[in-house]
Amino acid sequence: MGRFVSEFFLHRHMLDSGRKKTNTREHLMATEAGKRAVILTGHFPMQKRRANILWLSDHLRQDGWHVTMITVGYSLVSKLRGDRRFQQLYAPPVVGEIIHDESLTSVFSYPLLHPFSLRKRILDELARPLHQTFVMHWARRLPAYLKDADLVVVESGPPVMLAPIVRRAAPSAAMVYRVSDDVRVLGLPDFVVRAEMKYAPLFDRVSMASPLLGRRFAHLGNLKIDPIGVAKRLLDGDLEDPFAGLPRARREAVCAGTTQFDIKAMRLMAKLRPTWNFHILGRLREEAWNEPENLIFHGELPFDQTAGYVKYADIGLAPYLDKPGVEYQTAQSNRMLIYRYFGLPMIGPKSICDPHIPTLVGYDSDSEISMAEALDNLESMSRRGPDPYVQDWSVLYERIVSTPKPRVSLVS
Repeated sequence: MGRFVSEFFLHRHMLDSGRKKTNTREHLMATEAGKRAVILTGHFPMQKRRANILWLSDHLRQDGWHVTMITVGYSLVSKLRGDRRFQQLYAPPVVGEIIHDESLTSVFSYPLLHPFSLRKRILDELARPLHQTFVMHWARRLPAYLKDADLVVVESGPPVMLAPIVRRAAPSAAMVYRVSDDVRVLGLPDFVVRAEMKYAPLFDRVSMASPLLGRRFAHLGNLKIDPIGVAKRLLDGDLEDPFAGLPRARREAVCAGTTQFDIKAMRLMAKLRPTWNFHILGRLREEAWNEPENLIFHGELPFDQTAGYVKYADIGLAPYLDKPGVEYQTAQSNRMLIYRYFGLPMIGPKSICDPHIPTLVGYDSDSEISMAEALDNLESMSRRGPDPYVQDWSVLYERIVSTPKPRVSLVS
C-alpha cells in the first residue's frame, strides 16, 4: 500500500499523536499545494470493515489529494444506546478533528439526534422536527471544511440531508452523490428517502454501481453507473490462511459481511449441511445463542483477515434478506464481488441472481426444498478463475475525479 501502513498502525498513530483539535484554517493553508476532497459518510477512516468509500479515500490520498473525512449519522442517542456500528472500530470514536497525516483529516461529532426510524411512519413524521437538529448541528460545522474543497463526495443515507449545506458552502466544487445502498431498504425514515430525491439535482454526479438502483434517478442528467471494485493488489498478496493447520470441513463456506443478513436462511443451510462449516464475519444485531455448531460467528474482523477467509474458502455466502429492493445488491455487494474475484461458487436468494453471474446459485428463502436443491447444485460446483468483469477500485476513483465542476451555482 506504499506509504499507507495497516489500519491498526494508523489507529495507534492517531492515539499517540494526541487527540487534539487544531485550527481548521491553519490546516487548510498547510495543504494548499494539493487538491482537497471532503467526504461525508457514515463510516470512520480507521475501522475494521473496509467500506466502498474508504477505498475511494485511499486512492484519492495515493494520488496526492488531501481528504477530510467527516463522519455523520451518529448522535448522543447512538452513544447512550451503545450503537452496534461502533463494534467495527478499534476504539471508541473521538469527538473533534484529528490530523492523521499530511493527506488525511477526520472529523466526528455527536448531534443531539440523528435520523433513525421509530418503526412506524406516523411516529417518524411526528419526530421529524426533532431530527432537524441533526441538520442544524452540522450546518454550524461543515462550512469551514468545505470552503476550499475541489471535490465533495456525499454518501447515501443520513449524509444526503446535508446536501444543501454542502452546495452553498462549496459552490465551485465538483459534488458527487455516491449511492452505496438503497435508502428505502435500510430502515430509515421516509423523510430521508424524500430528501434523497429532492436533493439529487444539486449534485454534479449521482454515482452508483447498480443499473436497477439507477432507475430511480433516470430522469436526471447527472446519473452515472460507476461499478464498484476490489483491492486487487491486496487480494493478490500474501493473505494468511485461517484454515491452515485445522481439519477442514467438507466445505468451508464464508459470509464476508452481515448487511441485511438473513439469519433464518443461514440456520437452514447449517441444518441441511451438517458436514459443512459456515463462517459469519461481521457484526450482528443480536448475539447468537443455541446455534448449530457448524454455524460459526467471528464478529467484525480487519479486512485482510476477512479477505484471507474468502481466498481459502470453498463457497461464498450472500444470505441477504429477501425483501423488495434487495436486487441492487447483485451489482453493489462488496462481498459478492470479492467472491467473484476469487472464483468462488456463491449462494443467495433468487432475487439477486443474474444470468451474467453463473457462479451464483439461488434459493427461495421460504422453502426448505428450494434451499436443499440450491445446496445440491452448489456442491457440484468448483472454484473458477477470477471473473474478468471485476475491476480494481482505481477505476471508480478515476471516474469520480473526472466529475466536472459546476459552471453556475445550483442553490437559490
